[in-house]
Amino acid sequence: MNAFLRHLWIQFKMDIRERGTLMIYYLVPLVFYIVMGAVFSSINPLMKQTLSATMVIFAVTMGAVLGIPTPIVKMRESGVLRAYRVSGIPGWAVLFIQAVSAFLHLLVVSIVILVTAPLLFGAGYPQNFSAYFLTLFILLFASIALGLLIGAVARSQSVATMLSQAIFLPTIMLGGIMFPASMLPKSLLAIGRLLPATYIMQSFLGYTFNQPANIDPGLSLMITAVIGIVAAGLTVIRFRAIGKSL
Repeated sequence: MNAFLRHLWIQFKMDIRERGTLMIYYLVPLVFYIVMGAVFSSINPLMKQTLSATMVIFAVTMGAVLGIPTPIVKMRESGVLRAYRVSGIPGWAVLFIQAVSAFLHLLVVSIVILVTAPLLFGAGYPQNFSAYFLTLFILLFASIALGLLIGAVARSQSVATMLSQAIFLPTIMLGGIMFPASMLPKSLLAIGRLLPATYIMQSFLGYTFNQPANIDPGLSLMITAVIGIVAAGLTVIRFRAIGKSL
């Protein structure tokens, strides 16, 4: 346990010191939150109520989907994973450290948004904090699992970037974050329902802010959790195959 905590602490500090990771986990999401928070609160005051939820979904999705895959591919390309394996450290342990470190970073950003949104923009606090954090934890789990899966299947950093963008951009446009998903045509609405952010937004609406949801909030949480479990399982299978080839 001491070795695990020491490794986690080292990884956590390395993430903060690495400029690219720092920007994706903290700087860009928080700047976007401040800018869009001001825009949303002035253009559509009704969006103030769920501002913290929409910005948390953006921050978590960006950090997990864009921030996790590239370091994993770098470790594989640079031989770091081979060194770990030679030292007797299994690949799943490396993934677990990456996942826990990302979880902590994104949890910090999410709490910053939750606390400051009412102070800066007059946003509403969740009506049910326990439901809010349950929904947040499931969002973190599913998003991080997707990020790990991208890092496991991508054969190069450029491929990882393309796959990340292929998930991140539809999440922002089709997940009901920037505008209600009901405004989308049926074809795009169907695509949006392949993304965990769509279901998490419905869970935030129904469970934590007591607003009408297009999908049952409980079902939405279950679907998001299943997406995370499937992504995590596929990641483990892929990394076992990678480990045998090292």
